Amino acid sequence: MFKLALPKMIATFIAAALMSFTAAPSEGGVTTMLTLRAGTPVSLTLNQTVSSHDVQIGNTVEFLVRSNVTVNGQVVIAAGSIAEGMVKNVVNPCPDNSCKAQCAKLEIVVETVQAVDGQRVFLRSIPFTIKGECCGRCNEPAVANIGAVLSARVQNDIKINA
Repeated sequence: MFKLALPKMIATFIAAALMSFTAAPSEGGVTTMLTLRAGTPVSLTLNQTVSSHDVQIGNTVEFLVRSNVTVNGQVVIAAGSIAEGMVKNVVNPCPDNSCKAQCAKLEIVVETVQAVDGQRVFLRSIPFTIKGECCGRCNEPAVANIGAVLSARVQNDIKINA
């Protein structure tokens, strides 16, 4: 009788142990691993006004995700998430109108965004380029206004716990 009870107890113990290692349920069901594919578009909006007079190459710029990014109907990047980019190029105008050919220019790229599981997702984007007014005066800065719409794409496949 002891020989039969022991395997059953071991099986029950193993089953209980395995259940403790499964993904914890989320609000809408069980958490699953989803693959966010390279090239998936992410729509963004500039979260701050950026002026060529106020920034330098390498400064961080914040964006907001405009709409949910989903895989198989599940959100992997939530609308409202913060994305980060960088100032890639800044050209400031001539301060004294002595070189009319140099107009202000500002280039920004989007680099990362946070997924719903906290991972950083690397993005690639065409540089967002703004040029300052160049009409006889060359002291107007290039300004990227808050709310400007940009698009980026996921750089490489990534597993997201959603």
